[in-house]
Amino acid sequence: MDQNMRNSRRTSIGRSLSRSSWNMEEVFAGGRDSRRSSRIDEDEEALKWAAIEKLPTYDRLRTSIMQSYLENETPGQKMAHKEVDVTKLDVNDRQKFIDKLFRVAEEDNEKFLSKFRNRIEKVGIKLPTVEVRFEHLTIEANCHVGNRALPTLPNAARNIADSILGMVGINLAKRTKLTILKDASGIIKPSRMTLLLGPPSSGKTTLLLALAGKLDPSLKVRGEVTYNGYRMNEFEPQKTSAYISQNDVHVGVMTVKETLDFSARCQGVGSRYELLTELARREKDAGILPEAEVDLFMKATAVKGVESSLITDYTLKILGLDICKDTIVGDEMQRGISGGQKKRVTTGEMIVGPTKTLYMDEISTGPR
Repeated sequence: MDQNMRNSRRTSIGRSLSRSSWNMEEVFAGGRDSRRSSRIDEDEEALKWAAIEKLPTYDRLRTSIMQSYLENETPGQKMAHKEVDVTKLDVNDRQKFIDKLFRVAEEDNEKFLSKFRNRIEKVGIKLPTVEVRFEHLTIEANCHVGNRALPTLPNAARNIADSILGMVGINLAKRTKLTILKDASGIIKPSRMTLLLGPPSSGKTTLLLALAGKLDPSLKVRGEVTYNGYRMNEFEPQKTSAYISQNDVHVGVMTVKETLDFSARCQGVGSRYELLTELARREKDAGILPEAEVDLFMKATAVKGVESSLITDYTLKILGLDICKDTIVGDEMQRGISGGQKKRVTTGEMIVGPTKTLYMDEISTGPR
């Protein structure tokens, strides 16, 4: 009896050991297969990059690699690397790319921006920054007194007549001088978010307009505003800065996506193409292969003349407007998106452009 029990135990132990050895072989085999698949993917991607590097510069800056998992395959097992012309990306390709790259907008956007910065710093390129200074800034306005200050049609007609008489030196209207800002000085450091606080009617909007170069010509300005040491009359401030108004002024019949696409085409790509050209040259000289996702994004947002850019899809995703991108903005006569969404559209209109400095005037608390 004891001998039979010992034999059965030996048999069961031998079976368990043989099963465990099979499982271990499967684990190691699976690991070898995954490593082999990873090496194949890397080799395939390297061959694609080598083919792109042989293209002429113009074509090379418009060609990138789009990575996607093959259908009916387990993610991580087989990945396709497809050469794409960034000027010919259709709506589905752009949407798949954005959804894959920014699943959780807040978290994934921070990771992507870190990759973007690392790619540029790896070859020794420094992104341009802007330091804004304003010294002894005083802004005054000549205002009508009493009922003449009311925005009525008779007053508007009288103002036109007064302006005509003013050309020949005749001033009939009674005016008073109003000081909006008095001897204001400060520095806005680059790569920072600066919060401007003050009570109502303290001149916050006027200061932002002055810094953005959008003040009314009728105002009297003393003092100096400089960008990296350059005065406002020495460059075009509208190409460097953007003022985001607290008033939402849109074309009501256009959809959210159409609004941002139109704004992106009007503002252009700025210095993105020049940055990409220098970056590609330095990476080629150093033998550095860029990350496919970052490369595709940079090239797709640096091309000119496209009807709908990837920067629009990116902005829609980051601002949470992708859920209403095909809805009209709306106005007083037509129902469209909500007030909060309209505020974000106003912000998105400016950030799709290449401007380096943004002045946001009560973008979340202004009139709706």
